[in-house]
Amino acid sequence: MTKEAPESERPESERLSIRVRIFGSVRFRLALTVFLIVGVSLLAGGTLLVKWVKITLTNDLRNRSEQTVTYLADQLAKGQVPRELFAPVIDLEAREEVLNSLLGISADTREVLSNTYFYLEGRGLTDLNFDVDSQGRVGLFGRKGPPPKIQAEAVDVTRKVYTVEGVLTLHAVTPTVEIERSVGALRAALVLALPLLAFAAGIMTWFITGRALAPVGAMTRRVRELSATNLDARVPVPPTADEIAQLARTMNEMLDRLQKASIAQRQFVSDASHELRSPVASIRAQLETALRYPDDVDWPEVAKIVLAEDDRLEHLVGNLLAMARLEEGRRGPRSEIDLDELVMAQTKRLTGIRLDLSGVSGGRVWGNPDELTSVIRNLLDNAARYASSKITVTVVDQGPWVTLTVADDGPGIPPAHRDTIFKRFARLEEGRERDMGGTGLGLALSKRIVEQHNGEISAHQNDPDGALFVVRLPSVEWTGSHQVVDQGAHEADGSEGHA
Repeated sequence: MTKEAPESERPESERLSIRVRIFGSVRFRLALTVFLIVGVSLLAGGTLLVKWVKITLTNDLRNRSEQTVTYLADQLAKGQVPRELFAPVIDLEAREEVLNSLLGISADTREVLSNTYFYLEGRGLTDLNFDVDSQGRVGLFGRKGPPPKIQAEAVDVTRKVYTVEGVLTLHAVTPTVEIERSVGALRAALVLALPLLAFAAGIMTWFITGRALAPVGAMTRRVRELSATNLDARVPVPPTADEIAQLARTMNEMLDRLQKASIAQRQFVSDASHELRSPVASIRAQLETALRYPDDVDWPEVAKIVLAEDDRLEHLVGNLLAMARLEEGRRGPRSEIDLDELVMAQTKRLTGIRLDLSGVSGGRVWGNPDELTSVIRNLLDNAARYASSKITVTVVDQGPWVTLTVADDGPGIPPAHRDTIFKRFARLEEGRERDMGGTGLGLALSKRIVEQHNGEISAHQNDPDGALFVVRLPSVEWTGSHQVVDQGAHEADGSEGHA
């Protein structure tokens, strides 16, 4: 087993073909699609998550500040605030005492107080002799008002305080540095995690798709190994009940049909070659014998024999061409036809045998006159070939059908062979022994034509002796509830065996 050359040593065209197969494969496209969809979804979700976290933290901070500011404003309005609250400097212990005595608030509020600048502003502050800064503000809890830079990037909660000295405004300014830090940490984590998650989803899809499509690869390799000589091979069916297993079973059914069609085609070619060889060999033998003994030969008799064989050969070739056209699905133009007129025209060809045409009456059908003429001619020729003394033909319009029957008083057809005779190149042994020019294609061709006209043909036993062929075609005169006429008749399935 030869070692596969590395990609760098392969020709450029082969490397390009490999890249096209990889990047154009369902596996790669599906993995890339999942990667992009998951990536975009995670990006949108991460962006919304960051905004939601920031808004939630900001609202939580605002709510806690509003609770504290509302309480302080109420106390200030009642004049129940210790003056230590306004002291320019307050130690931690004094601040804790003020908080305990004044607010009695929870740990969450104390956390707000530790990070929040509280101050008052208003015209009444100058009358209270408080330490007012340059901006006219008085800081609370021993802290001055926030610097302008911090206040521009902070949550500012205000409340009006109505005192005897006038209306004051209480501010609680909390910087959002901690919030920004938390949101920044979350954003950085998402920037690292989301691409990894999207990539992991793409890689997982790559492996899962590869595993799921492995049976398809096995089927592809098996189909590539098939040729016209080994159509008996079948693709492996995975032990599952999914769509891939159904595809494998469908492909095997298709291969069964192809194998049967191939066998039928080879049999058809073999039978056609054999049938064509017979008249050609007969003509050759007659002419070679005549040329070897030209003075002892009855040349008019030789000419009759050669013309008879040539007529047989022409009839065979015509049937082969007609069968080929039917196999290709080609049909001649259709129109309304008087079937009895076609029957009467064909019966004029028969001489030397008694014909009973008393049962021929009118019957109109929709079809191709040349094709239906071929059916009638084949049935009449077949009856004339085996009849002993009489042929009976009837045409009857029976409701939705126009029924044509051709009966003879010959040896008849055994029940076991009444379906076989409609296969191509099928002839009964008696017919082969009494070979009178039959090719074994006439009845097969007639069956195909009748089926393409939405009709049916069958063989039966004539009473008391002989064969009876029955052809039923849709009548264009029928107007009953069960409409069977379809002028755009669909193509018959025509799947026949071959003798």
